[in-house]
Amino acid sequence: MSQLPLDSSHPDYDLVSRLVSAIIRHAGGFEKLAVDLPALLRQAFDEVIDAPRTGRFTLSETEKTEKTYVGTKVEILIRNHLRVPKGTTLDMLVDGTEIDIKNTTARDWMLPREVIGRPALLVRSSEKTALCDIGVVVCRPEYLRLSTNQDGKGQLLAAQHVNIWWMIRQHPYPPNFWEVLSLADRQEIMSSKGGAKRLAALFEKIQNKPISRQQVSALAQQHDYMKRIRRNGGARDILAPKGIALLWGQGDRALIDQLGLGPVTSEEFVSFTPRTLDEAALLRAAGHID
Repeated sequence: MSQLPLDSSHPDYDLVSRLVSAIIRHAGGFEKLAVDLPALLRQAFDEVIDAPRTGRFTLSETEKTEKTYVGTKVEILIRNHLRVPKGTTLDMLVDGTEIDIKNTTARDWMLPREVIGRPALLVRSSEKTALCDIGVVVCRPEYLRLSTNQDGKGQLLAAQHVNIWWMIRQHPYPPNFWEVLSLADRQEIMSSKGGAKRLAALFEKIQNKPISRQQVSALAQQHDYMKRIRRNGGARDILAPKGIALLWGQGDRALIDQLGLGPVTSEEFVSFTPRTLDEAALLRAAGHID
């Protein structure tokens, strides 16, 4: 999880070093950044997929215009999380310097004319591997394959990735479980009658991995999705007799930390089967297993 900084002899070292330090500070420190920024990607994708209202489950099912909007959603979430203002020309103003935010789910980034020669926060992710990269680069013209189109966009050349200060590289972010489930598992979950049974089937199959609130809401198929999680008729009633605890990142933070299940954000849920008698006793005392 360590950074891959530029060499101190790099011509952009001073500027990029200052921006990276400022971004990390605004994020609350490196450890927090490495948890929170990847989690924002899951949030952005899930909000665009909008499974509860559309019946879609993967980014590949969205329309072309929606895929374009993913970048805007990532930009908004990151800027709001860092609590920095929008720049006059670029996406955010960090300690007096404007910096753009560019997201891609492909290999490389397309950079608009206004960012050429200026710094950018680069975000790249893969829904298939649930790995992401986040770094800062000064978008020098010689790093780009410039478009002959009227829009004047440039593609950052793969050979120029050495000029990126990577804050995190090939780092896991919360996966879209629909991307990793087999077709048979997906059909089994979806064939369960009722939201509570679908959620129980999901959390029995996928344990020790955080699942986002948006995805839980999609399976519950009702506005008060927490009702389908709780005891008294929810998924926990089905899982607890099997010795499976279903924990919420917000309400069960202390237990999650004690069991070493993190990182799990307040927007995620995680299921867990105790490995030791002590763990079982802990979960039983908290009412999570029978």
